Amino acid sequence: MPRKKLDLLLNNENMLRHYRILLLVLQFVIVLISVSSCNQEINFEQNKWKEKIDNVFPSIYRPQMLNDLTTNHKLVGLSYNDLIKLLGSPDNTKDNLITYSIIVDYGSDIDPIYSKDLEFTYSKDSIITSFRIKEWKK
Repeated sequence: MPRKKLDLLLNNENMLRHYRILLLVLQFVIVLISVSSCNQEINFEQNKWKEKIDNVFPSIYRPQMLNDLTTNHKLVGLSYNDLIKLLGSPDNTKDNLITYSIIVDYGSDIDPIYSKDLEFTYSKDSIITSFRIKEWKK
């Protein structure tokens, strides 16, 4: 093989090796960005909180807004009606409890395997007295 062709072939192999390394680095960066952005917290936004795909699944934004809502917004002391205005219709009510679904994971089953709820307790005067985050695993 003539010297020029050999040099050209070696240069092409070096370039190809560099492209492969660059491609691997780029893929790693994309995966890293994807993973780090999955669990980012966002500020509470009423419209996003109330948004629902259907009646079974809560808004996809609720898990990301939960911390901001419970730490930066006065919830205890609100009236029942003010809470409903803020968060929308609850997913469940029973006795003196109001529940908003945060996450419902069905896995590959028909029944849930994991759920996370925000549960409020209110007094006879319809004033929110407490709240808690309730998690359940099958």
